[in-house]
Amino acid sequence: MKKILSVILASLMLLACLTACGGDPAAGDGTSGDKPQTTAPDTGAPDSGTAAKADFPTRDINMIVPFGAGGATDLICRTLAAEMEKELGVSIAVTNMPGSASAVGTEYVNEAAHDGYTILGYPTDITSIKVMGQSDLTWEDWNTLVIAAAIPTCIAVRKDSPYQTIEDLVAAMKAEQLAIATSDSGCAFTRGLGLILQEEPDCVQPELIPSGGGANAALSAVKGDVDAAACGLPECIEYVRSGDLRVLTYMGSSAITVEGTEGDIDIPWVCDVYPQLEENMPFGGWVGMAVAADTDPAVYEILKDAAVKAFESENFQNFMEQKTMVPLGKSGQDGNDWAEMTTYINSWMLYDMGFTATSPEEFGWAHP
Repeated sequence: MKKILSVILASLMLLACLTACGGDPAAGDGTSGDKPQTTAPDTGAPDSGTAAKADFPTRDINMIVPFGAGGATDLICRTLAAEMEKELGVSIAVTNMPGSASAVGTEYVNEAAHDGYTILGYPTDITSIKVMGQSDLTWEDWNTLVIAAAIPTCIAVRKDSPYQTIEDLVAAMKAEQLAIATSDSGCAFTRGLGLILQEEPDCVQPELIPSGGGANAALSAVKGDVDAAACGLPECIEYVRSGDLRVLTYMGSSAITVEGTEGDIDIPWVCDVYPQLEENMPFGGWVGMAVAADTDPAVYEILKDAAVKAFESENFQNFMEQKTMVPLGKSGQDGNDWAEMTTYINSWMLYDMGFTATSPEEFGWAHP
């Protein structure tokens, strides 16, 4: 298991891209200090040298976000879509279609015409829905436009929660079963919680409450419907700034400080309590956009170029910094390879942690 998780260090969040220039690691987490480094997207794509210029688009485009409104996938896709509209000259209508850990919306896009007029908001859950038995679709069914950002995991509680620290929460989980809201079963943030549970084998397995998106999970914690929420920090950051939620632990590359309505707020790092997890940080999910793999190459090129420019735009870069997201910027074959690599990592992690009884070996996916 340690071997699997060590692979994540080198890959899952592209930590090297955020620190290779000698910057402060906290800057890569989008704090109010230095601006995060931006990784220039790979603009290569299959058949890009032979594709003829398409007469596209001639009408508006639909984008399906397979999670609820307000979560990281929704926020990223809507912000990218607004920038893409400037490049394409048409409107992009964004529709939320949550269900079954992104499988419902992903299946919908796959069943639509593969003509470029229906785009998938592409979350990291494409790496897990097959091994979790939620869909037969995998990265092989999609061609990446851009994988834009990584979303570090956090565990947060209501402001008046009796749990002041992650140690308090762990102590409570050893005494009784708690209810913890997550995006959905097998999601990246469930796996983040699993890292802590692995270190604390005496904990009672919490009741995981699927919420259809990280923002919904955070709201459940704000309302007091659950004991805690495991979500991406960007999905709950506004509740944190307002003081409605308190982050007990954060799985970025270091502790960070964010600006709150009543002053600076220190966000504690998981490795301050579990230093043995440092090799696994940062830890969370990723979000991008994709179209069906057999979309006309010329159409794909137009969409990919617009997505890359949207990622590089000042508005999107500022958005990621404000929301504490980590920029990735992988497109074309580079993005497809990334989705494949993280599929092997995540599917085996879910199997090894006991979240699924289906071995990735059944699909010919080698152990990392």
